[in-house]
Order: sequence, then structure tokens, then C-alpha cells
Amino acid sequence: MTLLASSTLAQKPRDLSSKTAGYLLNKSSFAIMTGILLFAGWNSQYTIVLLISLFLSAAGLARLWSHFSLIGVQFHRRITEPRIFPGEELHLKIQVFNRKPLPLPWIQVEDQVPVGLDTSISVLPDPEMKVRLLRRSAALFWYSAVNWKLTLKGEKRGYYRIGPATVSSGDIFGFYVRSMNIPTIDYVTVYPKLFPLTSLEIPSLHPMGESKTPQRIFQDPTRTVGVRDYHPYDSLRNIHWKASARCQNLQAKVYESTTTLKVAVFLDVESFIENGSLWDEDFELGISVAASIANHVSEQGSPVGLFVNTRLADSGEAVSIAPGGSRRQITQILDSLAKVTPNPSSPFEPFFEAQRKRLHAGTTLLLIFARPPEPLQGLLSHLKGSGHNVLVLLIGDHGEVRLEETLWKRVRNPDIDGNTPAGC
Repeated sequence: MTLLASSTLAQKPRDLSSKTAGYLLNKSSFAIMTGILLFAGWNSQYTIVLLISLFLSAAGLARLWSHFSLIGVQFHRRITEPRIFPGEELHLKIQVFNRKPLPLPWIQVEDQVPVGLDTSISVLPDPEMKVRLLRRSAALFWYSAVNWKLTLKGEKRGYYRIGPATVSSGDIFGFYVRSMNIPTIDYVTVYPKLFPLTSLEIPSLHPMGESKTPQRIFQDPTRTVGVRDYHPYDSLRNIHWKASARCQNLQAKVYESTTTLKVAVFLDVESFIENGSLWDEDFELGISVAASIANHVSEQGSPVGLFVNTRLADSGEAVSIAPGGSRRQITQILDSLAKVTPNPSSPFEPFFEAQRKRLHAGTTLLLIFARPPEPLQGLLSHLKGSGHNVLVLLIGDHGEVRLEETLWKRVRNPDIDGNTPAGC
């Protein structure tokens, strides 16, 4: 089913602005020409009187025509598939209606299209902004409409704004130009590229989905099925205090076991920046790796979450999506990754500690860095006894890394032909 995003604005006089085509048509010039007309008539210069009268009549008619030109004009913008992947196309449809008996000899529409969306038509670049002006013009009769259809192609991951637009019209001579700003904005989301995990050489820590083996791998601390005697290696958090008081002996909770893989993906935006410079290619690859893992886990029917210490392009907030298995989960994750910017919201370590407290024991943690932060080894040592399985993914080649007693993988850019990238 095609999803349409429409934009409509009823024009109001406060949105209008006008300008004249030259110095001969402003108020001062009219005053001077009126004076010349009176002087010529006083001196019986009838030829001059006729010429000036014709000019003033044409200018007055043109001014009146221009004044009413944009009244009853409506602008619509429709976008098919506002969410696409890189390389996919979407269609932009612009409609302009003239809902009045006065015809328009010309009408011009300028709409702003972001540079990240390639278009098959020629556009005018705006040197001061990262946008291109899409300009179209036509003539409109009374109670008629004109349609323009354009094809846009997603070139790069991002969250793109289309608009605002400007509609201009005027008289038949072009003496007076009247313009109206259309502040309506539409957005296009280009998702990150998705790669198969085999082409990225990312290992699987555990079987995906529900395992049929009788061996129980994880314990779900939200489901208590009984108690047993406390052992020295048990965590104090597992002590069942009421049962211990009743039995006069320390008792530990017994949790229901599960083999369901639950994954939390952490992406450190700050690790892709060095001395204020962004490693752009590795940054995009890191986002694609996070998207590919989340998509793979979701397809297996397992819960997956995403945490990124960034400032999103639309809200400026960090990404904090708890693991879940609903149908909308992967869409929410891909939407967030499309809006990720290289502006960190906070250092990774406090961000990670704050978000990790929300995760249940048994959750697999995938940490994605370009260059790991200095306290990472201490952080991993602390996680060793927390019940979490950890996989560290290092994007690109940025120095030597030694992570003791931790499974880690270096991921490099896939070849442009889709061959398997090298990994170590």
C-alpha cells in the first residue's frame, strides 16, 4: 500500500509579498508621471497625454491583476513512501490549484529539495544552504490546476526535509510580481544500508530464537518459580528474605530459565570523532552494522533494543529503545538510526551505565566503537559477573586494541562489489 504524505496551506494575505519590475512602476514614478500628464494636458500636448494615459492605465490594470493573482491559489505536496532505503526511489507530486475566475498568465513554484535526495531533473543550487531549489512554472486558467511529478532517489542515510516552498505569480506583463511563502514541511527518512551478518563476518553468540535443547542457558529474574538454599556464589540480590526468615536459613530465589536471545545494541558516536574530525565512512558503516544486527535478530523473532549516545536530527535526544519483539520495534530502530547525528549527547561510559540498569540479566550486549574509550577494559571486567554476554565490534582500522577475556571483532568496509570484507 502506498503511503501519502500531503501538505496543504490555505493562502492568507499575511503570507504575501510583492515587488515591482523596475523603477518606473513604483509610487514615486507614478507621482512624477501624473505631474507630467497634468503639465502636458495644460499645454495641450495631446500625444504625450495619450501615451502617458495608456501607460498608467496598463500599469494600474497590471497592479490590480497582480493584487488578486494569488487569491484562491492552493499548493499541495504529496510524497510516496516517505521511508526508503539507499538506492530506492520515491515520487514527489506538486499540485497548484487556481480556484477563482481570474486566469494566471504565469505561476512559478520553488520548492527546497535536500542535497541527499538525488533527482532526475535539473535544480538550482542554493550556495548558502545544503538544499537545491526545484523550480517549475506554467500558466493557469480559471478554476484549473497544474501537476508536476518528480522522482527522488535516496543517496545516503539521513533524515531529510522537503520545503518550504514559494509560489509566485503576477500580471500578464510581469510588471508586478507577487509571492507567497508556503511554510509546510515534509520529511523523508532514508534508512541505513543493511548487510548480511555473513558478509560482515559477525559471529553469533548463541542460537537465535527459541532453542529446543533441554539445557537452560539464561535465567529470567522477572519470573520466580521457587527457592533453594543459599550458596556463597549467589548474588545478594537473589536472596529471598521472607523465605529466609521463615526457614531460619538463607534462601535464594530460583528463576525460570529461558534460551531466548535478547540483544541490546550500543553505539558510541563519540568514538568516531578524533580532534573534532569525523570518520565519516566508518561512522556510516557503524550505523549500518547496528541496523543489520537489529534487523537480523528481529527476523529471528528475538527481542532487540538500541542505545546510542547521539542527538537525533529531529528531537535532539539520545536513542534509548529497550529490547522488545513487537512488529514496530525494528521500524522504530531503523527510524532512529536514520536520524543519528555525529553530535554526542554525553560520554559513553555514564550513558552506558545508566542504560544498562534497565536491562535484564542474560541480555547479550553488542558494543560498537570505532576506537574504544579508555575505561572500556575496566567496564568489561565489571560486566563479567553481571550475567551479560558481551561482544565488542570495532569499526575500521584505528590503532591496536587489546581486550582481555572478551569476544571482539573488527569490521571493515564491505567491497563495493559486495564481496566479503576482511576481518580479524
